[in-house]
Amino acid sequence: MSTPSSSPRISLFVTVLSLFLMVALLVATAVTVTNYIEARKTALKVAEDTFRATINQINERRLAFFAPVFLITEVLQDAPSLQQAADSKEPILQMVLSSLRSNPQISAVYAGYQNGDYFQVLSISESEKPFIARLGGPLATRYAIQEIRIEDNGVRKESWRFLDNDYHPIARLAGQEATYDPRRRDWYREALERPNNIIRTPPYLFATTSQVGLTLAKGFRNNAGAVGVDVTLDRLMVYVRSVVANSAHRFVAFDDKNRLLAHFDPGQMFKRTGTAETPTIELATTTDISDRVVREALRVFAQVGSFPIADFAVDGIYYLATVDRQVARDGGIFFVLYAAPLSDFQGTLIDAARRSIPIALLVFIVIVPMIVYLARSISRPLAKLSNEAGLIQSFHLDDPIRMSSRVVEINTLIKSMSGMKSTIREVSKFVPKALVKDILEHEDTVSVGGKTRRISILFTDVKDFTPIAENIPAPDLMKSMSEYFEELASLIIKKDGTVDKFIGDAIFSFWNAPLAVLNHEHLACATALQCHAASRRLNVRWTERGLPAWYTRFGIHVGEAVLGNVGSSDRIDYTAIGDNVNIAARLESLNKYYGSSILASGQIATICSNEFLFRRVDRTQPKGLGRFLDIFELLGSFDAADELQATPAMVKLVADWNDVYQVYASRDWMRTLDALEAFADKYPADVLAGIYLDRVIGFILEPPADAWDGVIHFGQK
Repeated sequence: MSTPSSSPRISLFVTVLSLFLMVALLVATAVTVTNYIEARKTALKVAEDTFRATINQINERRLAFFAPVFLITEVLQDAPSLQQAADSKEPILQMVLSSLRSNPQISAVYAGYQNGDYFQVLSISESEKPFIARLGGPLATRYAIQEIRIEDNGVRKESWRFLDNDYHPIARLAGQEATYDPRRRDWYREALERPNNIIRTPPYLFATTSQVGLTLAKGFRNNAGAVGVDVTLDRLMVYVRSVVANSAHRFVAFDDKNRLLAHFDPGQMFKRTGTAETPTIELATTTDISDRVVREALRVFAQVGSFPIADFAVDGIYYLATVDRQVARDGGIFFVLYAAPLSDFQGTLIDAARRSIPIALLVFIVIVPMIVYLARSISRPLAKLSNEAGLIQSFHLDDPIRMSSRVVEINTLIKSMSGMKSTIREVSKFVPKALVKDILEHEDTVSVGGKTRRISILFTDVKDFTPIAENIPAPDLMKSMSEYFEELASLIIKKDGTVDKFIGDAIFSFWNAPLAVLNHEHLACATALQCHAASRRLNVRWTERGLPAWYTRFGIHVGEAVLGNVGSSDRIDYTAIGDNVNIAARLESLNKYYGSSILASGQIATICSNEFLFRRVDRTQPKGLGRFLDIFELLGSFDAADELQATPAMVKLVADWNDVYQVYASRDWMRTLDALEAFADKYPADVLAGIYLDRVIGFILEPPADAWDGVIHFGQK
């Protein structure tokens, strides 16, 4: 059956010839031009767009400036170690110091309590150096920690600790009677009066450093006190002012009561009042502004309200200005004024207009249709094809190529490239994507053979999969398996892993091949934790649909393996083989005996213990392995901030277990039995403790030989 004839195609030669003829015509007849009068309109439009973009940048920077401050206030308000005045603040100190380092806009974080206790961590910049000098601290101070505690005699004592940039203590002051009382401060009282809100104070003089700034604070849920975060005015204005193009540009912000909220000169934002002993400040108003350009823009604002663009002269210089109406986070109204010299936008346009007037009209007549034709016939398809070629080489294959061209050769190239992209996408479903990407980038010939490389290996398997599969209808089983593999395999690939194959319900994957990967041991551990968490989330969804849960077990090992292609001349499989691959598989199966979920070899634990929490499990020799193996249970990550995090309870369990294991290693079986029973009383659900209890009771009844090396031999896989 014949297909309808498509529109006629033009050869590339004819197209190129036509383009040359058109270029010659362009040289002879020139291009269109704008006139001198349009230059001023363009300048005004450019200025209006620039002002709008700059104001948006100012607002974005203001929001970006305060976003982490709000977040840190919320987080600290829920921090357990800050809830009670008597509790040690050391558990939260590291997080506070890290927050201050990563958020230079924050000058201090503190908490005050109903009994008058106070805890504060200061970030010391150059502005705070004089305060440290007055206090008697060292000049190298980067962070200062103040604590006020009420003693048994009712006297409130103040102490200071001074840390350098690496958080190392460098000095300490203690013993002086405290004069500062958080309960008398506005931030504290307002936070307790509105416990469900983060309050933000107007600018005021900080009691500690005498700097001008504002505070975000929130009361604890138990009403025992409040937490506060300080931001100095100079840090805020330096951050916002960085968007101003040059010193001739002005910006101010003011509320509907004409109080200044921002000023290009921070010193003009407030007026100092009070006495030398009790200094205070108050916000300046628009009537206090002395800059003549800003005052002229305010005069226009007083007449017409907010306006997109206005021009006026001050001292013979023309300026453009805008006043934009904004809605604050709490629903309040404020205005942003921005002004700049007209010459910043008009000068180059006027010069260009003068030079181009003689030929501008002729150029404009012919250039538009030529540009359209050129873009449609050559530029657009070739540019898209070039982009598609780059996407294919970088292995972005998901989106099909949807384009065509009237040029025969280009249209053929589009079809060929689209077919190639689809073929590579489909082939990558059967071959590790990293291998396909490597072949594309290096254009290697695929042949049978291999080479030895150190890799990190991850095996997964589903507990009791056979009975589960027998009780699920085949369509539901296939759907669940696809969903399961999609969740876990995508996590492995995102962590630069290679999914070698699916073996029934199991996944065999590894890192550092075919492409080299830095810290692949750590990536394997992180991926195992993420897959474990993903499996738990899947189980929640499945049980809600009435399906049985799948409990996945993991084995992680690192070592040398043979990597390469095995098979025949027309069917090759890229894989890893060797004893270390078998060890990872044995570790996965040992989870069944030890009641664990993620088992790792001692080699993995040694390399990764700085970032992950491991629990020593045993020294074993699985069947078929010619040497013993130290095995550890992977419990969590020290750096994670979510469900993968190693909790304090986990850390405590590992510490308690290490104490028991030391007694076990001494081979004093009666003392080991006592230690295990005490551990089991504290952790009654711990499976490993039960295994060791049975083992030690057996050793008491029939002690092992004196030459026993502590290795447990397994007679089956």
